[in-house]
Order: sequence, then C-alpha cells, then structure tokens
Amino acid sequence: MSRAIRHYQRTFTQTELAAALQAVLRMGVLVLRSGAASFRTQEVMERCAAALGIERLEAYVTPTGIIASAYSSGEHRTQIKQVRGLAVDMNRVIQLELLSRTLPQGIEVAELHKRIDEIEAQGMLYPRWIVAIMVGLACGAFSVIIGGNILEFAAAFGGAATAQTLRMALIKRHFSPVPIVVICAAVATGVCYTLLRLFAPLYTLLNVQASLQNGVIASVLLLVPGVPLITALLDLVNLDLVSGLSRGIYAVMILVCIAIGMLPILLVTGFSIV
Repeated sequence: MSRAIRHYQRTFTQTELAAALQAVLRMGVLVLRSGAASFRTQEVMERCAAALGIERLEAYVTPTGIIASAYSSGEHRTQIKQVRGLAVDMNRVIQLELLSRTLPQGIEVAELHKRIDEIEAQGMLYPRWIVAIMVGLACGAFSVIIGGNILEFAAAFGGAATAQTLRMALIKRHFSPVPIVVICAAVATGVCYTLLRLFAPLYTLLNVQASLQNGVIASVLLLVPGVPLITALLDLVNLDLVSGLSRGIYAVMILVCIAIGMLPILLVTGFSIV
C-alpha cells in the first residue's frame, strides 16, 4: 500500500535513505512480531517515515515479512525484512504505537534507533510467576463459567499455571510455536487430570457433583490463539486478504496442535471430554 507523507521532508543521499528505511522497517518488525495487525503495523511505519522526513513510503506487510520502499528527492530504496518468532506482547505494541505518535518531526535515524533500543531493553511488564498465577486464575474462572465447581477450578488453575510456566521457559529458549503448543497442551491436560483424580475423595466430602470435563477443557484455554484470530478478522475487514488468511490458517493450526497435545493423555487415561 502506498501513501504520500505530507509532513516534514528532507533531502536524503542514497545511503541516508537506506538507513532511514532500515529504521522504519525495524519499527515495523517489532510491532508485527508483538502481535499487531498488518494495517496497524503499516500505520506505525508511515508515522516513523513521516517523522524521519521520507517523502513517500510503500509497504507490503504479511505475518512473516515486510517489503518496504522509501522515496525521497528522486531517490528510492527497497528493503525486505523477514519476521520470525511471532508472539503476543500488547504492552510492547502500545509502547511502539505511542512512540510512533510522539516522534518529533526531523528526528535523526540514530535517535530513533536509540528510542527503539530502550523499548526492546525492557523486560516483561510483570514477573513470570505473576503471569503464571494470573493465567491459572483466568483458566480456573473459565472452568466455573462453563459449569465447573471449586475442585475443577483448582485443577484447571494447576494445569494452566504449570503449562504457562513451561511455555515461558520454552519461548525463552526460542522453541517454535508448534512444539510449544503441543507440549504445553499435554502438560496442562496431564496435570489437570492428575489433580482431579487426587481430588476425588473431596467430591463426597464437599457434596459436589463430579464433572471432570470442564476442568480439563479450561486448563488449555491459555493456548487458544485469540489474538491471531482477532487480527486475522481485522486484516480481512481491511481487505488485506493475504495477511488475514495466513493469520487465520496459523490460528487453526494452533488449535489443531492443542488437540494433538491433549490426545495422548486422553488415550492413556481413557478420559473423554465430550
């Protein structure tokens, strides 16, 4: 997509234009890799290009790469960046979005890189143990919403918190999303099922009905690709068919991986969730 940038403009040499485009692409890759939709990624890149003084920017954004061309004073440069390691970090998306909206006109490339470095240097917004607990509580609450009891809440909490802890460790070691989802689905299901069996005597003691399915289903909720599904819909609404369809296929693939991870545990235990 191409848009003329009607802001501050400067005269670039070929080398300077290439360096400016590299900074714009870096910004776009970070936003896209953090979970932003393709159209939002492009908007961030356009604002950065405007602040740097680029006359016109053309960018084609897909979930796995960005192709961009910068035009200024009769010169143009084209660069391609591959995007690896898609994740969901809405805090980083917000920070980069805010940065793109507050960049002063005429900012130097080195200063833009410095500001991006500051955002990249920031770690997780919350400690890992807090994230694991909150994920466990969310999945436990979902088990109650779909009809579970306090014991299923506890089992779903244990399974989800364990799986989230493992997922963060695997992401830190740069594992691919597919094996991460399969492994974590198996762990969440196994831990939840084990806890439910250990809680069996408490069902009579607490006089609650035994319904194990809700806990097991809720324990893998953390793996459901909600952000990819939403961004796929947003891209399709904006008629970005390539990005929308590819994100949708990725989301379906993750759902299949969840089922693959749960299947061995269900087969070994003879447990059914339907």
